Amino acid sequence: MKLLLSSLFLLFSSLVVMAEYKMEKDDSIRMIVYQEEDLSTEAQIGKSGEVSFPLIGNVKLIGKTLKEAEKEIKELYEKDYLVSAQVNLSIVGYAQKWVIVGGDVRSPGTINYPEEGALDLRGAIAQAGGVAESADTSRIVVRTKGGAVKTYSLKSSGSKVLGHGDTITVSRSSLSKSSITVTGNVKSPGIVEFPKTGSLDILTAIAQRGGFDNIANKKDVIVRRDGRRMIISLRDIQNGKSKMFYMKAGDILTIQESRW
Repeated sequence: MKLLLSSLFLLFSSLVVMAEYKMEKDDSIRMIVYQEEDLSTEAQIGKSGEVSFPLIGNVKLIGKTLKEAEKEIKELYEKDYLVSAQVNLSIVGYAQKWVIVGGDVRSPGTINYPEEGALDLRGAIAQAGGVAESADTSRIVVRTKGGAVKTYSLKSSGSKVLGHGDTITVSRSSLSKSSITVTGNVKSPGIVEFPKTGSLDILTAIAQRGGFDNIANKKDVIVRRDGRRMIISLRDIQNGKSKMFYMKAGDILTIQESRW
């Protein structure tokens, strides 16, 4: 019984959404007029927002619900052509809709909006791979297609329904802004963020960028810090002859090419 009631509720909710949906550019519609097969039409709403129907010509559909459009089309047919027109209008294909998710998420990019139902903030971020460890989930900026900007918290506003064309930017935590740069002969040169807690040693920093490439000098590396240039012996660290070297924010770690 609970399953049946749940199914009926979902069906009712879907019908309510359909009834309130306002047609948009690139939606595809089908019109059927009872006992008037020659008037049947299937078309896509173009840039003008109009669709051409037999006998009555162009009718603007964009921004109208199915019920509103049916009423207008019925009146146009009854004005000059039919005594009692029974018009049924339906949507057979929705225009592709999307939102963009960027910032501190694992897979930033464009997320397709579902044809039916809604897409909320939490769902969009989940489809973008979820938030990164460095994300500040209390500062998520949503910019609408019209240019309005508002900041949300994922915890309290995750159910915020997004609109077509919205851009979501997940901010980076101020606790994760400390970073170093790893360059030279590593597999993936770039930025390494400091962990929110704890420290970052030189071996872990190299590993974070994929480790050494095939021609790297694995014995000695260069660290530039506050204008100073330091040569760090990885071989001595690994052999226990030197203490572990720990990175500081702003360091530039360079791995050179091996000379032999």
